[in-house]
Amino acid sequence: MQGTLLIVLCDSPFQYESADQVYEIAQAALRKGHKVNIFIMMDGVYNPITSQSGKPLNLITISEKLEDLINKGVKVTACRVCMELRGVEEKLFPKGLDVGGIFDLSDMIANSDVVINFV
Repeated sequence: MQGTLLIVLCDSPFQYESADQVYEIAQAALRKGHKVNIFIMMDGVYNPITSQSGKPLNLITISEKLEDLINKGVKVTACRVCMELRGVEEKLFPKGLDVGGIFDLSDMIANSDVVINFV
């Protein structure tokens, strides 16, 4: 492995293009042999909800993109407190997505070579 990249996603799925940029950056880092972790917090916890539909615009949803990254070995973790405050339940997320907390984020930061934050 070249290095470890941590991406922190705080934006909601349709407010900006942050979630799409996270996906593209993660894909590029994986192609170069880097390890990638994603921590989702604040309104970012709406991104992995699997009930989103891209069919009206023929789009791949953010939850599908996150699931693709998980299947490629990316560790994706959502903040439990952020979920609870917003009424988002873990059962709404794709399989393989972890739920953690601020201590997990702290460990991820400590073990990363680069951190990118989308706020």
